[in-house]
Amino acid sequence: MYLFLQFLGYGCSHSLQPLPSNFISAFKDTHRRIYDVYAVDLERDAIHNLLAQSFRGEALTQEYIEHYTTRLKMQEEETSIHIRKVDYNSLEIITHRLDGVRIDADWSVGGIVTHQKHKHPRVNRYRAVYSLQPDAASQWKIVDTKLCNLQRVQRAVLSDDELCEGRDAGGGYLDPLDLIGGGLSK
Repeated sequence: MYLFLQFLGYGCSHSLQPLPSNFISAFKDTHRRIYDVYAVDLERDAIHNLLAQSFRGEALTQEYIEHYTTRLKMQEEETSIHIRKVDYNSLEIITHRLDGVRIDADWSVGGIVTHQKHKHPRVNRYRAVYSLQPDAASQWKIVDTKLCNLQRVQRAVLSDDELCEGRDAGGGYLDPLDLIGGGLSK
């Protein structure tokens, strides 16, 4: 029985290694990099290479198809997005096993959308469960994404009362200078 369990990966020689102390910080860097897809030229290799820094395997293929087709459609509609801020509301490691790590992530993205000859701020809030595995160079890459929630935040800035009361409506809120650049003040 012991040999059978060892064959399945439960033996002592395959013990679970602790995650590096900077794992959450490294995840944030890997995740934030995805939003750079809106700043690179609309070229297949550039988009693929950028996404390959964060994804691998089937997840890379899916993300590439999604982002490349989105960028093509944005070009046709003369739309652009300038990402200004990515805030993490919560990150929780759900599982840590021999086959990888799963993280429950809740984050907000704020930016300036330009389309139809005008600009406006936009803040979206997301929640997803990411599965990560180390690649051959021991860099953690996303291998699966399960989007749990997406919502458009109605206002891109907190009111003075909300700030004074210490409310946190989910992050991603833009600096007043970003709002002016986006064509709005409060």
